[in-house]
Amino acid sequence: MPPDSIHIRRSTEGHAPLLKSLLEQNDLKAFYQHAKTVLTAINKLQHDGVMTREEACDMLWSLYLIGGAPMYEAPDYTSDQPWPYKNEKNNDIYSKARISTAISLMDINQLSTTLKISKRKLIHFNISLLSSIIKKIKKMHIKNFHKNEESLYHEIFSPIKHQSEMDASAKDIGNDIKDYEWTHKWNNLVTFSSRNQMLDTYVIRIMEKRFIPMLVKYFPDQAGEVVKYIRKAGYGDGEVLDLIDRTAGYNSKTAYLYQGKSGEEHRKKFHQKIRNSCPDVSRNANK
Repeated sequence: MPPDSIHIRRSTEGHAPLLKSLLEQNDLKAFYQHAKTVLTAINKLQHDGVMTREEACDMLWSLYLIGGAPMYEAPDYTSDQPWPYKNEKNNDIYSKARISTAISLMDINQLSTTLKISKRKLIHFNISLLSSIIKKIKKMHIKNFHKNEESLYHEIFSPIKHQSEMDASAKDIGNDIKDYEWTHKWNNLVTFSSRNQMLDTYVIRIMEKRFIPMLVKYFPDQAGEVVKYIRKAGYGDGEVLDLIDRTAGYNSKTAYLYQGKSGEEHRKKFHQKIRNSCPDVSRNANK
């Protein structure tokens, strides 16, 4: 859903034209380096509270370009070639996550007045952008990858002929590992594992906890709209209420999302889980 679909004209000045040019050149390193600068500038604009129409247009186009940009290809831990993005290894994930901050800080009323666009259109633009980013990150994340790491490390280290050499390199990896041809495989695996964990951390701890409260705020008593965007973010029907539990939680503002038979059953299971994990609570409740 590009900004021009809601009649926001393309920026001819500001950050968006350069971002677009870097994307067209497929220079992701430079793109995400500049994205950091752009997101910092947007944060300052939002905190200052004053934004011209041109700045607002540039902001939305920049967020759209950063949100939709390809992410780095995953490090290949089967290759002895160095990963080309090592020095900028998390810029893409970091930039995607910061978009959720920018969207959560938007003053929709002021932006609507500045751009002369309805609040409804701006809300749907923002939520569509954020849901697409979450879906992209969720798709890249490999669940339970850590369970395979030990065997993968063993495969990488197995070419070493003497166990003593492996022990020595493990103790002082910074000095010794560079002497072996499998250095890049090891580094690539470490980077892959780190990024995989970061994908999970940023979605669960940052983006989800901004995404759901925004849905509740923008779509009060509109469970259909909330569920629609949760699905667009890559969650299945069976994950919806668990997602709400760990983000917004059950309260007067979210109660409408738990209505119906499935909601009642979920609440029963949730309370049973609490009782099972806290026996004292269960005993007191039965007194």
